[in-house]
Amino acid sequence: MGGSRARNSFRSFTQILLSFSLRILFLIFLLFLLLQGVKLAYSYGHGLLYEHAMEKEPGREIELEIKQGDSSSDIAKKLEKLGLIDNEEAFVLKAKLYHSSLLPGTYSLSTAMTQVQMLDFITEEGKKNQELSDKNLLKDGETEAESSEEDVIGAGNENALDSETTGKDGNATAKEEKPQVVDAGAEGE
Repeated sequence: MGGSRARNSFRSFTQILLSFSLRILFLIFLLFLLLQGVKLAYSYGHGLLYEHAMEKEPGREIELEIKQGDSSSDIAKKLEKLGLIDNEEAFVLKAKLYHSSLLPGTYSLSTAMTQVQMLDFITEEGKKNQELSDKNLLKDGETEAESSEEDVIGAGNENALDSETTGKDGNATAKEEKPQVVDAGAEGE
């Protein structure tokens, strides 16, 4: 009788010990998964929010061509392929947050620029080129930098009106066709 009781108490002790050990291992595993999740979330968030350039000053100048109908994600893929950014998702998110207008054209960007600087540059240069195009100062497909090199502006072309911009009464009218503006803030809604 004494041996049977000792065996039962030993079995119950081992069952309790085994159950406790498995629970501890399970909690350690959950803690490990939680820490890995936190590490991954930090890494992802850091990539989205941390502003950095791909190279230090002076960097390299690289041409980016944005075509009619390119979305901000298409542009982000081009930028990553050219080595100007390292995180497509961060660029798309920042384009939406900053309500960037990514107009078609060719832009000279530097690897020393941050993503926000690139967005600001593309938006500002795109607007300038759009205004010049609306005023008919740029030839088709030409950028502002190219026109200033050729002295198109200041060569008497500022007030030139062609048949497309002149109405029947001889007064200037707005052109019907304008390049499509990619408003990154409205994309994907």
